[in-house]
Amino acid sequence: MKKIIPLVCILALLTFAAGCGASEEESSEGSHAGHGDQRQTTEGADVLPDFLAEKPENMQTLYQAVAKSKDLLTYIPCYCGCGDTPFEHKSNYECFIHDNEKNGAIVWDDHATRCQACLDIAAESIIDYSNGKSIQEIRDQIDEAYQDGYPEPTKTPAPPKA
Repeated sequence: MKKIIPLVCILALLTFAAGCGASEEESSEGSHAGHGDQRQTTEGADVLPDFLAEKPENMQTLYQAVAKSKDLLTYIPCYCGCGDTPFEHKSNYECFIHDNEKNGAIVWDDHATRCQACLDIAAESIIDYSNGKSIQEIRDQIDEAYQDGYPEPTKTPAPPKA
């Protein structure tokens, strides 16, 4: 069953200013190669990491939405070049969440706080999923939208057949 994020909150996610992360031009040049991702563990999705404290509220809301959207975002690639960095992200989900512990704790990743492509891909995907699109439809849409002018996508597994 889909976890529906309140639509009002999600619509605000697409209003990120370019100052929140890298511009499309910076993202397409692989601007993340020199960044070191900061990670922090909290007890769960409702407790955000300290590195988000000074970030815009809509970014914090998106991070929480991502934490509740693992079943979707692990099948959505990222197009910022993070798959070719030492971090070797495998999906858009990993731009926000490094790991989910067995006890429910989350190891957050600050990578997406510096990357407009990461933020946009997650927000667009979550909105479309809450509006009833399938994971495959969303994956196809993201692949088409980001195929030109962006680095190669992460090596993301295909979604399961419906």
